Amino acid sequence: MVTMLAALARSEPTGTLGGSSLASWTGFWALVGVFAAIVAGLFVLGRPSGERWPILHPLSRIPNGLTRITGIPGWAAVAIGLALYGLLIAGQGFYSDVAWHIALGRDEDLLTAPHSGILLGLVMLLGGAVLGTVVATFEGVPGLRLGALRVPRSLLPLWALGLGAVSGFPLDELWHQEYGVDVTMWSPTHMLMILGATFTGLAAWLVLAESGVRATDGGWGRAAHVVCGWLTVQGLLAPQGEFTFGVPQFNLLFSPILVCLAAGIGLVAFRIVHGRWWLLGLVVVNFGIQATGFLDFGSDDGGPVDTRFAATFLASALVVELVGSRLGTQDRTRFALLSGLGIGTIGLAGEYAWNRDAWQPWTTNLFPEALIFGVVAAVAASVLGAAFARGIQRDGSGTALPRGAVALAALACLAVVLIPMRRPTGEVEAAIRLEPAGEGRAVVVATLTPADAADHASWFQASAWQGGGLELADMEPTGEPGEFRSDRPVPVNGLWKTLVRLHRGSEMMAVPVFLPADPAIDEPEIPAVDRTIAFQSERKFLLRETHAGNGWLAPVIHLTLAVVGAVWALAFVVAVRHLAPPAGDVTPPTRPAEPKEPAAV
Repeated sequence: MVTMLAALARSEPTGTLGGSSLASWTGFWALVGVFAAIVAGLFVLGRPSGERWPILHPLSRIPNGLTRITGIPGWAAVAIGLALYGLLIAGQGFYSDVAWHIALGRDEDLLTAPHSGILLGLVMLLGGAVLGTVVATFEGVPGLRLGALRVPRSLLPLWALGLGAVSGFPLDELWHQEYGVDVTMWSPTHMLMILGATFTGLAAWLVLAESGVRATDGGWGRAAHVVCGWLTVQGLLAPQGEFTFGVPQFNLLFSPILVCLAAGIGLVAFRIVHGRWWLLGLVVVNFGIQATGFLDFGSDDGGPVDTRFAATFLASALVVELVGSRLGTQDRTRFALLSGLGIGTIGLAGEYAWNRDAWQPWTTNLFPEALIFGVVAAVAASVLGAAFARGIQRDGSGTALPRGAVALAALACLAVVLIPMRRPTGEVEAAIRLEPAGEGRAVVVATLTPADAADHASWFQASAWQGGGLELADMEPTGEPGEFRSDRPVPVNGLWKTLVRLHRGSEMMAVPVFLPADPAIDEPEIPAVDRTIAFQSERKFLLRETHAGNGWLAPVIHLTLAVVGAVWALAFVVAVRHLAPPAGDVTPPTRPAEPKEPAAV
């Protein structure tokens, strides 16, 4: 693997492809170098565990070094550290890869710098589960027996997520070979990888809980719980990348739904675990990090595609803190229901104000559906967040949630994601007229039939991409019946692919303005000329490189995603039920006793 990556890096002497920094290997190798330095430092700081590790005892220096620094037992520290660092590498590769496809189109090689980051990061995620199990076995930590191995139950979600995410990479290559390069984030194989990373923060949090480290165990204990809680919230926002980059190919209704789901699970669990005021500190710091672009891997500093984060969590955190401060968190069902109701109303109003300036602005046309789905998503997710928190706290404080309520909440979360998936095409026609604006640009004027076709649109834009960046222009009414004009000129030459996109209700459709010839896929140019044309499914133009393939493969991979998702859910259920104490048991959890070294003879 390293030899292949080095060979690919040498093939690009400047470290870029076509002048784009998105192809640079610098970030990848920098993260790998930092990781190597960390491992070397831990080896120096740690002490070998003698006969507990037979002939491998020198390697015990690394988990022992982690324990010496953090106070977290070696097996848990290795699992958490490796998985979360892998999440960082995969995240850097993922956001660079999305920006690449938006700005430059398809890539020519499998192991590009972004792809290599994704693959290495997902392997490290799985590696956290593997090495955590190995260290737990050598250290005699109680757990499920798998032959000679001992698997602590809190590692089961990390195992499931790692295996599912890593399997997504070869399946994705098979998918592309069969159906072409579909430049969309939410394909089934992409979702295997994205969702595997999405829940890694929560899985790591459960591992930390079983290790016996509590948020009240000094500075390092608090810091570890803060990091796991923050990454839980950030991970739950990963699917929001569909809207973060400005080229969504699914219903905009998903944006408020995903925000409410992330807030319900992440914020409610964080408030229960950390107590008063910590949640407000988290969201303020998180907002500052996002506002400064520190995690903006696709920005102008790292490529030609800017991003805009889709959630602030400020109003949601305020209402969760208010509920917790006034009514307490002991009655977990009450706390979850009231917090969810607040997130789905007041919190959603705060996100609405923020997203009025999004790439695809939230407008009142999203309502009442956004409110209905948002409240259901927020309440259901808050119930799940409270259930997770009981497993993370492990002290028995607070009433246990009824199992039926938790199961119903899980089904509700699944329903609000599946229901808006439909993307039909409406019966709308557009007369396109171009007004040249110089330098290969034009203002787009579109006259719609029927004239009221865009009256209740979620958004209506001219969109140009894959010509070296992304440019969006809102289609604004001119005052003439059914006539709209782009608020700025858009490119209509070179490699740009320019469309007029209309999204109303569940319908997502487009008409072409300009598409370049693409001999590699035998597609002719669609010239930039005035035309009258019916709107078609936008996938015909956005996924231009795709083609019909094997009829049985797509259903099999969709079924695989469903089965893997069910396995993930089961792994989390087993882990949380193992960690959560019986109702009324308020005995603080104790850290597993460290095995003693054999006495010297």
